[in-house]
This record gives sequence, C-alpha cells and structure tokens, in this order.
Amino acid sequence: MFFFKFLINNTKKLLLGLCLFGSFQTQSHSKGFPPEYYEINDINESKNYFFNHMYEMVAIENNKVKSERRFVEEILGSNILNIDFDSPAFYKLLSIKQKYKIKNIYTLHEYQKKIDIVPPSLAIAQAAVESAWGKSRFVREASNIFGHWTYDEEIGILPKRRSLNSSHFIRVFSSLKDSTSAYVLNLNRNRAYRSFQEKRYEQRINNTQPDGLSLSQTMLNYSGIAHEYLVILKDLILLNNLQEYDNRYYQQNH
Repeated sequence: MFFFKFLINNTKKLLLGLCLFGSFQTQSHSKGFPPEYYEINDINESKNYFFNHMYEMVAIENNKVKSERRFVEEILGSNILNIDFDSPAFYKLLSIKQKYKIKNIYTLHEYQKKIDIVPPSLAIAQAAVESAWGKSRFVREASNIFGHWTYDEEIGILPKRRSLNSSHFIRVFSSLKDSTSAYVLNLNRNRAYRSFQEKRYEQRINNTQPDGLSLSQTMLNYSGIAHEYLVILKDLILLNNLQEYDNRYYQQNH
C-alpha cells in the first residue's frame, strides 16, 4: 500500500513538473516582440513595425496616467474640506500619492508634475536605443525594452558584460506591456528625472503639449554615456520624424 501511495505521489509531482516546464517554455517563447517582427527583412518595414507597436503600448499607458490625473484634479479641485476620509475616493487618492511618491497629499501641483504622459516620440526613441530595435538579448529573454535594472536576482538575468564590481541584474518582465508600464512610472516618479518632470510641467503651464524632442534633452541621468545619449535621442527623433507620433496621440486623445 505504501509503495502505491509513493508511486502516485511521485507521478503527480512528475506531471506537475512537466506542466510547469511546458508553461515555462510557453512563457519563454512569448518574450519580446511578436514572432513576425523578427522575420521582417526590409529595414523600413521593420522600423515602421517597431514604431507602431511601441506607439500602441505607450498610448495605452499614457491613457491610464491621464485617467489618474483627471481623478486627482477632480478631487483636489473641489473643496478639500468636503472630502470624506472614509470614502473609496480618498483611499484611491492615498494610493496614487504613494504610487507616485507625492509628499503632500493635498498639493495639486505636486501631482500634476508627476502624473502626466510621456510623449510617444521620446518613449519610442528610448526603446529603440535601449533594446537595439527590440532585438537585444534582454528583450528576447526578459521583455525588457527600456534597460531597467534590478538588484534582486530572482527577477533578473545576469548581464554578460557586467563588471566585477557590479551587482545589478537586468529585470525580467512578463511582457513588453509591463516593461512599458514600468518605464512610464519610472520617469514620472523617480527623482533622477526631476528635470523631465519640471520641464514637462512648464510646457503644460504654457498651454503646450509635452514635446518629446525637447524633453529628450532632460534624459541625462538615464544613460552612462550622458550628453552623447541626448544627441543620439535627438537625432533618432528627427531623422525618423517621430514627432508625428506625438501629433497622432494628441489628435486621437484630445
């Protein structure tokens, strides 16, 4: 009797292991861009596919951010004294405050500086640079398109050229969508990109839409190559007319 229980239990474990292995294989093949992208041989066609695919993901994330921004403006634009501290609206406001690392919960302009869109032209340009046009190892194995690091080896992969004095890993995402979401949140709440947040806020005050080309010149802290990185982003946006994607977004999302 013991032998049969042992056999059944171990058979279950084996089947579970096979299922998990099959699931892992499926997930590993789903990393990166859709398979058809990697089969495109024409350079212009490949670039257009990359631009449009990234635009769609960035637009989705931007619309989520805009929804949060509208909510905060509606809550804080009304009489603060009338806010019900036990209401779902208040707890949502508190959650947004924590998400974006806002210091003062009732100071509207703090939210407005941090909760705003990332111009598609900037996001597309950075994605192209950071991922070698979506064809780097980190995209294919980790769906990491914006070069995000982590110090948790359980959610990262080891860079092949990591120096002996470094301890970082390349963060693994379940999809390019998740990687894009992390990128937008990173630019919006990280102190390293305060100049980006400030300049974008100034553009809003001057009644202009956030401009990807000018905002690309605030990305000094994003890369170790510093000013050279800014030149690369500027050239990439101009040479590929990526500002058209900003215009498309603003036309589609008044």
